Amino acid sequence: MDRRLVPPAPETASGVQCLSDSSINKGTAFTRDERVRLRLQGLLPPRVESLQEQVARVIENMHGKTSPLEQYRYLTAVRSDNETLFFRVVVDHLKETLPIIYTPTVGQACVDWSRIYERPRGLYISAAQDRGRIAELLRDWPRRRVGMIVVTDGGRILGLGDLGANGMRG
Repeated sequence: MDRRLVPPAPETASGVQCLSDSSINKGTAFTRDERVRLRLQGLLPPRVESLQEQVARVIENMHGKTSPLEQYRYLTAVRSDNETLFFRVVVDHLKETLPIIYTPTVGQACVDWSRIYERPRGLYISAAQDRGRIAELLRDWPRRRVGMIVVTDGGRILGLGDLGANGMRG
């Protein structure tokens, strides 16, 4: 296995690696000491923000989007960059964000998946096309810790009918 694909521990990662791994990226919340230690100086704006300041910025930007689907896409981009920030936004603003990241908006995102697909959030394995190669595909997945495994025929995802892989939105 190519170990370069496994996300580095925050204490050994370079600045660019820290910023590109959503599970360890803190964005503008990295302290000055962390920015020096992790070689992030120059890769972020100089002002250090608290997590609450970041949350306020995300909510303000989300309100500037013109439709629930655009808000969904924006929050998905936040999650792709900084999982801690995304989940803090959701927890702090659950009543407002839940209809955007789940029913009903996620249903539209599934329907429009081929148009709005930006980056994978999971591992696709096809029983028909990948027979005999599943172990190889699993070895190529960059993360060692897996939070959830779903095996599906794609039918009745959120009651929307058979959307197949379009249901994998992260």
